[in-house]
Order: sequence, then C-alpha cells, then structure tokens
Amino acid sequence: MSYFRLTLRSILLHVLLLLLAYAIFRGLFYAFNYDEIGAVSRAEWGQALQGGLRFDLSAIAFINSLWILLMLIFSGHKPGKVWRRVIEWAFWLPNIVAILFEVSDWVYFRFNRKRATIEIFDLIFTKGDFVSILPGYIVSYWYVPLLAVVLIGLLWYGHRRINRVIGAQYDLFEQLRFPKLKGKKYFGTKLVMIALTAGLVVLAMRGGTQLVPVNARNAISYLPVEKIGLVLNTPFSIITSAESSRLKEYEFMSAEEADKLIHPVKQYATDQPFQRKNVVVIILESFSRVFTGLGDAHSYTPFLDSLSRNSIAYTNAYANGLRSNEGIPAILSGIPAMMQGPIITSVYSNNKFTSIAGLLQEEGYKTAFFHGGTNGSMGFDTYAANAGFEQYFGRYEYHNEKDYDGTWGIYDEPFLQFVSKQLSAMPQPFMGAVFTLSSHPPFSIPAQYAGKFPQGRLGIEASIGYTDYALRRFFETASRQSWYNNTVFVITADHCSPFAPDRFYTDFLGRYQVPVILFDPQQHTQSRRDSILVQQIDILPTVMDYLHYHKPFFAFGNSALDTAAPRYFITNLSGNYNTIIGDWHMKTQETDIKEVYRFPADMKDQQNIFTQVQATDTFYNRQRYLQALLQLFNHSVIHNQMHCETYPINISR
Repeated sequence: MSYFRLTLRSILLHVLLLLLAYAIFRGLFYAFNYDEIGAVSRAEWGQALQGGLRFDLSAIAFINSLWILLMLIFSGHKPGKVWRRVIEWAFWLPNIVAILFEVSDWVYFRFNRKRATIEIFDLIFTKGDFVSILPGYIVSYWYVPLLAVVLIGLLWYGHRRINRVIGAQYDLFEQLRFPKLKGKKYFGTKLVMIALTAGLVVLAMRGGTQLVPVNARNAISYLPVEKIGLVLNTPFSIITSAESSRLKEYEFMSAEEADKLIHPVKQYATDQPFQRKNVVVIILESFSRVFTGLGDAHSYTPFLDSLSRNSIAYTNAYANGLRSNEGIPAILSGIPAMMQGPIITSVYSNNKFTSIAGLLQEEGYKTAFFHGGTNGSMGFDTYAANAGFEQYFGRYEYHNEKDYDGTWGIYDEPFLQFVSKQLSAMPQPFMGAVFTLSSHPPFSIPAQYAGKFPQGRLGIEASIGYTDYALRRFFETASRQSWYNNTVFVITADHCSPFAPDRFYTDFLGRYQVPVILFDPQQHTQSRRDSILVQQIDILPTVMDYLHYHKPFFAFGNSALDTAAPRYFITNLSGNYNTIIGDWHMKTQETDIKEVYRFPADMKDQQNIFTQVQATDTFYNRQRYLQALLQLFNHSVIHNQMHCETYPINISR
C-alpha cells in the first residue's frame, strides 16, 4: 500500500497547491474590483476565506475528478507514454480553462456585478460579435491575459516540483523493493481505496454533508450580497449554474418602449407623510382561496373569514407561481415566476433586487423572517439575507424539538406564538415576514387537536383549519401587545394546494387563486371586498403605497390601491406563459399567444377566441404589453437590474 499512499500524497499536495492558487485569485479579484465591492474589514476577510475554502474545494473537486480517478487507477505502477500524456492533460486542460475563466471574470465582474455563470457560454458561442470585439478587449485589458500566463506558469512550476518529489520517492521505493500487491487481493484493496477517495471527492463537490449541495446562493451566509463575489470563485459559479434555469434576451421593441409600457420604477406622489407603521406579512402554506370564505365553496377558515370582514379583502387575487420558493420572492420582492425554476435557487440568486424588507430597512425598520422549517429549507434563509432581512428565525432558533412535526418543522400554533414574542422584542418600527408550514403534506397536526377541525375528502382540510386556529391564537396574543395597533398585516398564501374540490382548481385559473387581505386594526372603516385583479407581485407596491412611501423603487407589479394602474397577472409553466391582461386570459407557446379566453366570463377556457381577435388593435396592444413585460423581465434579471440602483434610470426618466 506504500505506492497507493504515495499517489494519495500527490493528489493531496496538488489540491493544496490549487487551494493556494484560488486564495491568490481571491486577493487579485478584490484588487481588480475594489471600487465595486468596497472596503472589507479583517473580520469580513476571515469570513470570505472561510466560506471561500468550501467553494474552492468544490470547484477543485469538479475540475480534477477525472485526473484523480486516473491517478488512482494507475497507482502502484508507471503508465505507458500515452497514458502519462492522458493523465497530464486530464490535469492541465480543465485547470487552464478554469484559470482563464477566473481571470477574465475579474474584469467582467464590474459589468455584470456578479460572478460569471453558465450564460458566459452564450456570450462566447451565440453572440455574433464576440470574435470581433475580443481583440479590442485584449488590447484594452492586455494585463489580464498576461496575468493568466503568469499564474498558469506558477501552477506549472508547483506541479513540476510535486511530481519531482513524488517521483523521487517512487524511485526510492523501487530501489528498496517495496512489495506491490498483486492479484485479487490487490484489485479488491485498490477498489475499496478508490471508492473511499471517490466518496471524499463527491463530498467536496457537494460542499459538505448538508441535505442540499452547496450553491452560489449559500455565499450570502458569509458576506453581504454586495461582497459575496469574494466568497465565490468563477469556476464554481459556472459549474453549479449549468443545471439552473437560464433566461434568454428578447428584443421585441426598444428598451425605452418596454420601460414606458411596464414602468417598473414606481414613485407615489402624495402630500401625506410616510406612515412608520410596522408591517407583518403572513404567508400561509397552500391556502387556496377555495378553502376560505373568499372562495365559492365550503370554508375551513372561520377566523380568516372574520378577519377579512374587517380588512381590505381582494377576491380576485392570484399567485404568480406553483411552488413556495416562487411564491415567497413574488410576495416579498415582487418577482414573478417567469422562469423555468425559482429565481432564488437559480444562477440569478445573488442579483440585487428590491424587497419590502430592504426598502423599509433603509427607513430605519428592523426586519426579520420567520419560518418554522428546518434551516436551509428551499433556500429561504439565504433568500431572506439577500432580501434585506436582518434576522432569520427557523426551527433551530425555536429551540424546542417537542413541537417538531416530524417532517417539515415546528407546528404552526407554537411557532406563531414564538413569532409574536420575537416581534414584541424588536424595536419599532419593524417589518416581519412569517411563513407557515402545517398545511403541507403530510398535513400533520398536533395530537391534542385530533378530530377538532372539520375533515374533508382531500386530506388537507383539517390542517387548513388548524393553521386558521393558529392564526387566531396569534392575533389574540398580538392584539395585547403595544405594537399591534401600529401595524398593518398582509395575509396571503405562497401558492395554491394541488389538492382541490374540482378541476377548475387544478387545471384552470382556480389553480392560482389565493386570498390577499390587508388588515389595519386602526382602519376598520376602510374594510371592503375588492374585486380588482391582483397578483402576488402587487403586494410590494401596495404596501409601499399604503405607507405613503415617497421614494422611487423597482417593481414589476402595481399597487392595488392605484386604480389607474394597469391590471395584469402572469406566470410561467413549462416555458409557456399564462397571463390575464384586461378582460382577456391568454396562453402562449413560448412567447407567441395561441389561446385567448374572455375573462372572467370564460374562467374554464371553453371558447378560444384567438382567431376572432388576433387582427384587432386590442390584441396588438395586449400582445405588446406582454412582450414588453417578457423583454424587460428577462433583461433586468440577466443584467442584474431589478433595483433602482442597478436599473438604467435614464431610461425610466
């Protein structure tokens, strides 16, 4: 086994050499982008290096996995000339490519404000002007390729030194005639050692033993969003983004025309002063409207129904997605689900975007995100940090496993009491977002409540009733707190449940219908049921409008309080768009409208009037509005412009 240990030593020394190289890369990256990143304290550097080690090991494991495998296979004897070249190229080719991407990204970062992702290949291979502009970039940034050559040369020097040391030891073993394992014993032992080493490599690729492999979004755990480029490395960012959803640019019209149609920079002119009210957004898991008194079937939510009668209750409200990790950013950041996957787990997860928490934090609010699930579930903790939430309270912060439901996290009733306690400990004004979980399969409720809530044929009904009861208990406790009367509550659902009483709620627009309730204990006189078309991404501008927020902010949605604003709804499913604009419900094949139904007259899509209306001015105008939205959304996400600080204000103004 001496020869095998020698191979392992060679692999380990090369990994250490590469880790040293990546640490140098991190320092040079910062030097290139000091103006973009800003000053970094000693403590932040410690965090960057600590987190960077995790991401660097993952990248090194991915890049060198084939080389490591070949080294292990040929351990114990010298390969022939051809195989020696194969092994050498298995090391050099991927590492040289990785270095070139890393070094080039030190300049590219200042344009994109984030580490390069898999989209860089679109720039290289699908943009017709790449070859023509490349010489100009090389001339302008001549020192970048020169630096890459120097760094590759230093790596080559270290590689040669390691090979010489290991080669000398190998020759010594040969001279001393160390025994070599042969036959079945050799094969079995070698196979076991290869399997163990492969396991360590896979562990490094995953970034640890956590449930979900490490992703670029986890960098937010170490540094603020504007500095997370220091934690990541470009090869890791590209590799881990390969399976993520990527958007493509659309150019249906000029940027100015798209901006004029959508008007994503909102600013509400009012003579009234900014209301420094607390804001609490309560997001109920899978609370389809049909289960509540706002629907047209049997209600399982007596408390929510009573609360809605003292609120502004929107009866024509829609979720922008079908998953929790699509609904949360839609509600809190106004980001519609217009991608193949959730933005918070995509290559764009580290973009700078607007959020209720971020806007209010700038006004001196304290902010906190509450979710009783296991920390790290669906990336909510990293999203919360990116969205401007200063504190995150999950299952681990709850500190009482007696209330664990055995599957997802802490039962809703005790966790909502915990939320009330934590809010009471926060200085006012504050903004809190609360996401429940008990009404998620397997619909577990505490044993002491067995049989207390009405059952139904779908299995979800009792858990809906339990969460409604937990909400009642929360408001009972909250109403006794000093902050209660100075608080505006927004209550909605993350998405609809896939379990529904009939096909309308599984196959048609009913699949997206959720409650949206705005409750202010001091404004009972404003209570009403409002049938205006509302979607989740309207919640952010609605809250800011309600508070009389004066400053400009970026939002795809429109305030539900602004009756003059365009009303629309949009979501994406399997690459096709499902949208309501005005009194039409339209469906696309990719970006082309192929189905048009009258809304709300034909909610079950019985009569496609596309051929009747496609030549009309109304169709043209609504098609242009949809195209403007698609173009602006994709462009804003791709180029990290979902915030007033990054959106080209000169267009908007």
